[in-house]
Amino acid sequence: MLAQLREKATRLRTEKELSYSEIKKRLGVPKSTLSYWLRDFPLSEKRLLELRRKGWKKGEAARERFRNTMRQKREKKFSKIYRKQKSLMRSMKNKKDISYIAGLMLYLGEGNKKDNYIISISNTDPNLQRFFIRWSAEYLEISKEKLKAQLHLYENMDIEKEQKFWQNILGLKRSQFYKTQIRKFREGSFSYRESFRHGTCQVRFDSGEKKMKLMAALRAFVDSYVA
Repeated sequence: MLAQLREKATRLRTEKELSYSEIKKRLGVPKSTLSYWLRDFPLSEKRLLELRRKGWKKGEAARERFRNTMRQKREKKFSKIYRKQKSLMRSMKNKKDISYIAGLMLYLGEGNKKDNYIISISNTDPNLQRFFIRWSAEYLEISKEKLKAQLHLYENMDIEKEQKFWQNILGLKRSQFYKTQIRKFREGSFSYRESFRHGTCQVRFDSGEKKMKLMAALRAFVDSYVA
């Protein structure tokens, strides 16, 4: 039930650009809950001005602006910390070893480990998939041209637009994609915040030999830290 309400609230915010008060009125969800659910979906200054001109209460407009200001402060603080962490990463030695371990941990958490022949990761994050493609080329000697991909999208999406998005960001050809899987849209379908933006992409390569090498590396990695 909560998942369904959250998706309804998100759609009212992103598609209708409604205020917290209006969403609360329609769904009966407390503003404190909406503040948590919708904190990453601020109203633009243009929209705030439109609502003010339509007779929106000044107090509510001020609260929306306050939320935007706090969000900007968080982003500024995050950016400052990020720059420090990036500098730290650059100063680390044995970057190749660090990258190798990062890829193993990624696959340990997100990759297909049951099948003896398929190497694959499914995820909504395009940057994660880009890392996996580079990592596969460097450590498994799988060239990008030999990879395959498949998209899982919802029927209310612009399918052609999303197909082009993934092709461009991953640098893959259309011929490398299997037929896109279209899912029916249901309330509560989205498990992760903004997972609906571009759907889910699976990147895969079939090879028993390389899968064995990968699984052996994963076992060695885990055993080295557990032992």
